[in-house]
Amino acid sequence: MKGFDRLTKAEKAKVIAAAVVIALLIGFPLMVALTRRTTSNRLPSIDLPVIGSGNGEITVLDEPIDERASFDGDKVKGLDVTWNGGEVRLVRGTGDDVVVRARLGAGTYDMDPRHSSISLDESTGTLIVDDGLPESNNGLEYPAFALTIELPEGLSLSSVDLSGTSASMGIDQVVCDHLIVATVSSGITVQGLDAGSAEIASISGSVSFDGTVTTDLSVTSVSGALDVTLAGALPPQTALDSTSGSITLDVPDDAGFTLTSNRVSGGFVCELGELAERDEPGSLSARVVNGDGSAQITADSISGSVRVK
Repeated sequence: MKGFDRLTKAEKAKVIAAAVVIALLIGFPLMVALTRRTTSNRLPSIDLPVIGSGNGEITVLDEPIDERASFDGDKVKGLDVTWNGGEVRLVRGTGDDVVVRARLGAGTYDMDPRHSSISLDESTGTLIVDDGLPESNNGLEYPAFALTIELPEGLSLSSVDLSGTSASMGIDQVVCDHLIVATVSSGITVQGLDAGSAEIASISGSVSFDGTVTTDLSVTSVSGALDVTLAGALPPQTALDSTSGSITLDVPDDAGFTLTSNRVSGGFVCELGELAERDEPGSLSARVVNGDGSAQITADSISGSVRVK
């Protein structure tokens, strides 16, 4: 099996999402057994992926880093970003170019931040941005590297792939066919997204999502809270999964959907539709139908609460 650091963005997102699914598969029957007073008295540990080698190199920067690169917006078809520390911001710019800027102040750092790269693969139109840092910090602190990517108004990308370890991710007013975001411990904020599909996964970071997706939406976290707002027509398939984090879903009042929610100890509140199945002792399962019930939504958690409004 390939090492985690050699996986593609999509594969990393699936690994993180799989960690949530495994936790759910293990946790649900075990927690139910505990509530029925079986002899088990503790949960098994879940091994999450270890990413990269984590080799650090103490580096002193006498001068700040301020890298800037511009690319013709017509030539950029997709983004592939690997950024492990600090923050990443995708925003709408004011010009016709895609502008990339990476900044870091002078100081002493546990890792050498001078190996970042920005390049355009002209054969595919993919803009590749990489901080050049190991994908595991092994207890070291990542440089607070700030990355901003400005996208021209009206630019629609085929794919946007972001991955990182502890860098916070912010995506604002992006239009794309496919969005993939995978992080380990950082928060993810998506605002004003217009996408065909979106897959967002974090192990311990919270996720805030607001946007429109036309096909499939998947948002997962092991311990982070999920706050999802869907605008316009709902995607045919939406999957929200968290092991211990709460899930909040905000949908239009007139949206047609069927929602199922399975939990072990978390509460469930739905302000829309008719509750077709109610929670029962030992089996916290709810099913809600609103309107024509066409869009399918799952919102599962072991110990986190679920709220639909």
